Amino acid sequence: MLIRPASVDDAAAIVLVAAGLGYKEEAAKHSAVQRLERLLGSNDDRAWVAELDGVVIGWLHAQHAFRMASADFIEILGLSVSAEARFKGAGRVLVEQARRWASEEHVTLRVRTNDIREEAKKFYLALDFLLVKRQSVFELSL
Repeated sequence: MLIRPASVDDAAAIVLVAAGLGYKEEAAKHSAVQRLERLLGSNDDRAWVAELDGVVIGWLHAQHAFRMASADFIEILGLSVSAEARFKGAGRVLVEQARRWASEEHVTLRVRTNDIREEAKKFYLALDFLLVKRQSVFELSL
């Protein structure tokens, strides 16, 4: 398995892997390249892919987050591994990339997951993350 920084050429594969978690593939295809270009051009974002036999089987997006009233941190904003490749170590190795970045920046590593994603919660707990907060998300469509 190869872990490497994502490139714009990975956009379609990233969308395909994300679709396995229920993200809308058609909507994502429309702007995947533009979003990935923006992330790759950011000093505050990192994206990696896991590749097996030349095929992208997973990806992780993390961001160095800065807040007005609290210490900054690295946050995993997205992680997805294809159904066929789950439980084979790709997610763990991708998280290790984010962990390494947080260590280099001397900040904590955070991740949020939808409360209904029981497997994701078990995964992060198995990687020694601690549950430190529960919150509600509110949205205003404009």
